[in-house]
Amino acid sequence: MAADRRIPPTVRCREPSPALQWAHTVEAVVAHEQALFAEGVDAYGLMVQAGTAAFDEMRERWPAARRVAVLVGPGQNGGDGLVVARLAREAGLSVDLLGWKRPEFTQGAARAWQALRERDADIDVMVEPDDVRDSLASADVVVDSLFGIGLSRRIEGAAADFMRRVGECLAHSPAAVLAVDAPSGLDCNTGTVDPLTLSADLTVTFLGIKRGQVTGAGVTYCGERVLADLGYPMTEAAPGSARLLHGNWSLAPRRPGGHKGSYGTVLVVAGNLGMPGAARLASEAALRLGAGKVIVATHPDHSATLNIGRPELIVHGVASGDELSGLLEQSTAVVVGPGLGRDAWSEAMWRGLRDSRLPMVIDADGLRLLEPGALTGRAAVLTPHPGEAAELLGCRVGEVNDDRFAAARRLADRFGAMVLLKGAGTVLVHERELAVCLGGSPALATAGSGDVLSGLIAALLAMGLPVREAAEGAVVLHATAGEIEAAARGTWGMAALDLLESVRSLVNGRHEPGESAFGYRSSDGPEDGR
Repeated sequence: MAADRRIPPTVRCREPSPALQWAHTVEAVVAHEQALFAEGVDAYGLMVQAGTAAFDEMRERWPAARRVAVLVGPGQNGGDGLVVARLAREAGLSVDLLGWKRPEFTQGAARAWQALRERDADIDVMVEPDDVRDSLASADVVVDSLFGIGLSRRIEGAAADFMRRVGECLAHSPAAVLAVDAPSGLDCNTGTVDPLTLSADLTVTFLGIKRGQVTGAGVTYCGERVLADLGYPMTEAAPGSARLLHGNWSLAPRRPGGHKGSYGTVLVVAGNLGMPGAARLASEAALRLGAGKVIVATHPDHSATLNIGRPELIVHGVASGDELSGLLEQSTAVVVGPGLGRDAWSEAMWRGLRDSRLPMVIDADGLRLLEPGALTGRAAVLTPHPGEAAELLGCRVGEVNDDRFAAARRLADRFGAMVLLKGAGTVLVHERELAVCLGGSPALATAGSGDVLSGLIAALLAMGLPVREAAEGAVVLHATAGEIEAAARGTWGMAALDLLESVRSLVNGRHEPGESAFGYRSSDGPEDGR
């Protein structure tokens, strides 16, 4: 390794509101709620506060809406919907209640039902299929308060039949959908969804953000997300909570007197026959983020052309693993895997790297060369997508997506490294601590995007940042750059290299911070029950 002349850069990151710093398990949210009740907080008053927050958001988003259909379940989530229905009637809106049965409401929901009937004595829950269909056909907003956050089983029986009919009607309706606390059918611990889950345009969730709302299918099904803290925000981590990574991540300006050795050297081992582009993408990303020097070790057949148009890259055609030793001595971090392939050359490259103690990013084809425990005690980051994660764990892709948090932790335990499980709501695990990136865009679903990310992580490692800080900073920059490109030009047609101008602007703090991926409605406490 080169003599260390680096001075790690100073990270600048604006912290969000404490209530937006964590995503919690369902068990933690329920425990928080039960503790409030034990302290004397009125359960019905809290329900009124929740329903009021949902109603206020509905009116702000869709002020022209005149007809509201409220899907009502038998539990306390249904009570929240009844509060919305009462407030809508008081505002002069037309309101229908729809369900698969006429519930026997209990506890706070029974009080919400009584309060609604006092405003409209004739209102009842409509259950006949034709009545449900007609109501949905004329609705401007559909309020989903069927199931609460505790649902983790498959929806069956009459409830399933009802949700199937609702889904079929909404597929041909322009009505907006507001989910109360969570879309019915979403597992709020994992982010998986029942096949009948109703996709929301807006989800207003209460007290604290739930883990299933920030990763996997939950990101899509929640639509726009707003946290209403009801005056009792969850501001501390509980067992199983995941730290939320927002945007606004940058580095302080370079210090006067620095030189290229001050900012580290990245070695990119990548690009087998036919795949030089992956090596180029990772290398250029590392350079554009600010690494002082980038060395590329690639297949000899294309080494002479890889740096055309980017002469700053130092390219070596490497035929055997032994040839890497001199390059490792010059480097302060390594990327291995983009376009590495699956043949004798890729295996030779790994043999030349596996004993190195340099900070390392292992991506793509490099992942399949790992053995359990190979990275224990080392500064290493694995960056699989769900398909690669499934291969490493010997399971189906669906099993990875069924619980992305558990899958990422299993990978971290198996290989002894930090894990960055890519996808909507990228999950990060470092020493069993969970984090989730809130940013991102469908525009990032393009070839080479992951190669760019691996280069960004390596650049920050090469500068001397700790492994967790480097991985988190890189994933936030990558996600935010995707958002910027999508906002400027749309989600279709982005190429991976398009990200780099935005990455450079972001890391230098030259881009105005965007809005948080979660809206936030704070309040002083619950209203008196009405």
